[in-house]
Amino acid sequence: MHNKIKKARSELKISQLEMSNLLNISRQSYIDIENGTRIPRADLLYNISLITNKKITFFYNEHNLSKLDHIAFLLRGKTEAEKNHYLKILESLIKKHKNNHLS
Repeated sequence: MHNKIKKARSELKISQLEMSNLLNISRQSYIDIENGTRIPRADLLYNISLITNKKITFFYNEHNLSKLDHIAFLLRGKTEAEKNHYLKILESLIKKHKNNHLS
């Protein structure tokens, strides 16, 4: 993600300082994002996408995006209650899997 954020900024030909000012964050915070030592919050990534005129999906790894798209596809057409139910099951499975690997 961080490489794509850097690429999008570079295409605009603006400095890291200019970008940090547009995002209303410190220059160091922005540098950390571009270096990959800090992952931007969703709202910050949204603002980066607006500034760079890129879709948010541009910043995600295609492999991860396809997995996210698959989950979204599976939930499409479901009621909010059904979506919440399935997401709780998914969270439970992830926790169980994580706990099994820790023991």
